[in-house]
Amino acid sequence: MPEKKDTIVLDLETKKTFDEVGGQHNKHLLEVSLVGIYSYNRNQYRGFKEEEFDELLELLKNAELIIGFNTISFDMPVLQPYFKDFDLSTLTHLDLLDEIVYALGHRLKLESVAQSTLGYGKSGSGLDAIKYYRNNDWDNLIKYCLDDVKVTKEIYDYGLAHGYIWYQNGGQKEKIIARWHKDEVTTIEQLIRQALKNGQQLEVEYIDENGQGTKRVIDIQQIMGSKIKAFCHLRDALRIFDVDKIKTAKIVGRMDSWQKTLL
Repeated sequence: MPEKKDTIVLDLETKKTFDEVGGQHNKHLLEVSLVGIYSYNRNQYRGFKEEEFDELLELLKNAELIIGFNTISFDMPVLQPYFKDFDLSTLTHLDLLDEIVYALGHRLKLESVAQSTLGYGKSGSGLDAIKYYRNNDWDNLIKYCLDDVKVTKEIYDYGLAHGYIWYQNGGQKEKIIARWHKDEVTTIEQLIRQALKNGQQLEVEYIDENGQGTKRVIDIQQIMGSKIKAFCHLRDALRIFDVDKIKTAKIVGRMDSWQKTLL
C-alpha cells in the first residue's frame, strides 16, 4: 500500500535584513540560512541547511500540503532562487496569515495569534536568527526556527480540533473560523458533549497558565457554557476546565462513576 502523502509545516530564516537588500521588494535577495519543517508522516521536526536543499525540495514536491504563516508572500519568494528548475508557487499551500486576512480583512502577527490561541508565543525575533547565523551558532538558530515551526503547527492543529483559533480585539479574545477544519472531524466541543452523554472518559492535553500542555484523564460532570466541571485523575479532585484551553482530546474508556451515576 503506498504511503500517504505528507503534510509539511515550514518556516525559514534569512541571512540578511530588508535594510541590507534595499527593502521588502527585494526579498528574493535576502538569502536563506535555514529552513525548518515538521513532517506529519514522520512526526519529526528538522532543520535544512543550504547544502541540504535538494533533499528539502524532494520532500516538498512529494507533500500534499505545505502549511506556514506568511509563507506564500514571504518564505516561498525568499526560497525560490535556490530552485531554478521548479516553481514553488505550484505547491499546494495553506498560509495561515492569508486565512486570517480573509476572515478579518487585516494582518496579525504570529506572536499575537499564538499567545491568544496557545498561551505562549515565539522564542525570539528574526533579527536574533540573523545574529545566530552570523555567529555560526547553529544550535540556537535551529532551535529558534523549529520553535516557530512548532507554534505554527500547533495553531493549525488547534484550528483542526476546535474549528476556530483566537486573537485579541480591543483587549477581548475573539474567534477566527478555521476554514481548514474538516466537517467530518469531530470537534473537541462535540467530543465533550458526546463523552458526557455516553459516560465516557476523556484524555485531554490542557494548556496551563504558563502555556504548558499537560495530559489529564477527566470524567465530565457538567458543561457550563465554555467551561466544564470534571473529575481530574491527575489532581484526584474536581476541577473547572476552560474548553478553549484543551488542545487535544480523545475518548479512552468509560467514566469510573458511570454505573453509580445511573443508579
